[in-house]
Amino acid sequence: MIKKCVLISLLAMSACSLVAQPVAEKWPEFNCASNELVLTLVDLNICTKAGAYSNVQVLAGTTPSIVFEQSNDRFDVLSYEGADKALAGLAARTGSASAGQALDRLFSWRGNPESTPQQKALLGVFSIDADSTLKVFGAGRYTAYIRLNADAPDNTIFITTANSEHIYRLIGNFSEADARQWLGQLSPAK
Repeated sequence: MIKKCVLISLLAMSACSLVAQPVAEKWPEFNCASNELVLTLVDLNICTKAGAYSNVQVLAGTTPSIVFEQSNDRFDVLSYEGADKALAGLAARTGSASAGQALDRLFSWRGNPESTPQQKALLGVFSIDADSTLKVFGAGRYTAYIRLNADAPDNTIFITTANSEHIYRLIGNFSEADARQWLGQLSPAK
């Protein structure tokens, strides 16, 4: 009888954790016409229309970045973080094997009443609260984790490659529709 109760409890906890895991939506199809510009950052292609931005700057250094300025008060920044800097060591802090696995865990903690103080603190570091919109998109070996907060200047798309420690981070004052549009402009370099 005790074995059955323990087994039922374990199954219930497993079902709850499955519900909490983010469900990946299909990544929007790459949309790049022949007359558009294609920029490459490490192994990610970015398709953009000439004249879509008032300024595009490529910044080198330990965190290579491309700044897409649309106006004096609106710009998005796409950066690449190598394994030594990816998510400020989130994978190690969560006991995860990769940056993607760490983001899966981070996104699943929101709304969990049994979150530990460390988990709650990490949610705060990544500006994830009860009102945040969290979305996950998958496309083959790439996964995008989107965190949106209303009127926030630092909404974020994290892009990971399967079993990799490096990560791409797109930060800007964008909406969910803008985030989907960005995903349609990104694809793996061949």
